Amino acid sequence: MTVLGVLSPFLGGWYFGGVIEGIARAAADADATVVAVQTLDAGTDQLELTEPPHPPYPLAWDHVAGFVVIVNAASAKYLQEIRSTGRPVVVVSHEFGELDCPTVFPDNRVGVRAAVEHLIGHGHRRIGFAGFLNAVDQQERYETYRRTLLDHGIEPDPELLFEAGDNQEAGGVEAARAMLAAGLPSTAVVAGTDLNAMGILRVLTEAGCRLPDDQAVVGFDDLSDASFTEPRLTTVRQPLFDVGATAAKVLLAAVDGTGGSPARHEVATELVVRESCGCRAEVDEASLQAEGRSQYRERTRLQHSLSSRYDIGLDLLRSHEEDPRELGWLRRTSARAGCLGLWTDGDANLEIRTASSPPPAPPLPLVTASGFPPAEILDEARAEPGSLTFVVPVRVGNRDWGLLATVDRVDLQAATGRESINQWAALLTVALDYQAVLQTLREQEEQLRASALHDHLTGLPNRTHFLQLLAAAIERGPDVAVLFVDLNGFKQINDTYGHAVGDQILVEVADRLRATLGFFGTAGRFGGDEFLVLLDALDNGHTPEATARRLLAALNRPHHVDGQELTVSASIGVALAHQTPHADADALVRKADAAMYRAKSRRTGVEAGPVNR
Repeated sequence: MTVLGVLSPFLGGWYFGGVIEGIARAAADADATVVAVQTLDAGTDQLELTEPPHPPYPLAWDHVAGFVVIVNAASAKYLQEIRSTGRPVVVVSHEFGELDCPTVFPDNRVGVRAAVEHLIGHGHRRIGFAGFLNAVDQQERYETYRRTLLDHGIEPDPELLFEAGDNQEAGGVEAARAMLAAGLPSTAVVAGTDLNAMGILRVLTEAGCRLPDDQAVVGFDDLSDASFTEPRLTTVRQPLFDVGATAAKVLLAAVDGTGGSPARHEVATELVVRESCGCRAEVDEASLQAEGRSQYRERTRLQHSLSSRYDIGLDLLRSHEEDPRELGWLRRTSARAGCLGLWTDGDANLEIRTASSPPPAPPLPLVTASGFPPAEILDEARAEPGSLTFVVPVRVGNRDWGLLATVDRVDLQAATGRESINQWAALLTVALDYQAVLQTLREQEEQLRASALHDHLTGLPNRTHFLQLLAAAIERGPDVAVLFVDLNGFKQINDTYGHAVGDQILVEVADRLRATLGFFGTAGRFGGDEFLVLLDALDNGHTPEATARRLLAALNRPHHVDGQELTVSASIGVALAHQTPHADADALVRKADAAMYRAKSRRTGVEAGPVNR
């Protein structure tokens, strides 16, 4: 089955979702499936892309036969890299000067011309334009607005251009304030988008303007909210579903070699007349009932969505209780299936985690970014009519954990940037960050604990920790012995060869103690060139004196440091707990210390402590 790729800044909402739904429907009609990839980081809010992002890896290239790119979702360089592999690219509502590829646009000229002529028909001559001119489609709408005025003998007045900072309602608010500051010089205004128009309606109404008498307003897009504004918004209907379907058909033709040379494809727009232009549209009872049912369904959907997002958010915030990598939280969502790819091997491959019941599912083989999502996820999308595969980076800022893929339907109702999968991936990133911080804190705590209990040079238990271990051993029973080990001639080596060589000798001594003792004792560093040994696994083959003799033989072997052979001998004192009734750890160490001094003075190597009677 053919797989079509979609690169989009976002994966839902009325605009991006509408285009993607059209692509998915046309693909399904051609027995193809779709992988839609979000090119912005998880959790990115609605914004206007002035510079297209450059995805850091070739997502889904192993599966995809070609890509539809919605507006400037990826850089020209990235798209050139795709085309260099033989995969065709079709761009929606944007033009890349560096690329000679098919494009699909809504026919801005037809819709805007109809809007301007409709306002002229109402007698308006001072018609303004408000929009975000950094976007290609807005530039086309503005140019069509100017040409239409000229065609009707009206000279466009540059004072009636009110630029918006974006395509959102905030941009309309900004334009409306500029209109008021200029004394409201226009009698009508064409807005670049419905959201711009809604911002204008709100600000002018709050300023006491009577709409549409003081200012007629026309938008562009025909959002569902356009029929609920006051007054209801006259707008140009942009058939986003048809735009997406056309893009998919053009791509499929390019994939099978029947597409011909690159061309611009346009989808017709139409003017939808309501009251904001000055018309007195009649609303019948059936329309009011239909709108009421629509509002009820939307309220119900919103309540369910908020409840679901709350539950999922809490699941991800409890990452200290349940590992979010196991995707248990995903079973609360609308997704039919899903998987998480976590970077591994120096960010070369992705370790795949899948949602399963009960968790955890066995991990799938590692894949590269170009092989993500795995074929099993694509199969799930093929099995459910109307579903497609969505991929979002689990990346916020400089924290890049991997990729989240789900099989789901397009969410057309969410505000742009508020899609569920965008939120899930953002919360997942935070949850994984939190887990990483907790793990680091645990490791640091363990390191601090180990540092407090162990000698930093040799890694052996320090005096404090050794005495704790000894006290615990005495509590368990009387079959305990302590060996006190002192090095002979160590000060001379320190004075002659320096502390660095001395330190190497001490490390080697600790290694020999550990190796000789094995599982039959624990060595510790008492301080300086003195060491302690705890024996609490005594048997006939590992008596304290026999063990001391073995240690002595190991310690008396020459050391080879920096090409030099150095000899350090040892003296060992032995103290047994059952020979020292009621002795505590400190007392037993003192007994062993005294025995060591006798061994040193007598040069016997090993001495046992006196028996108390």
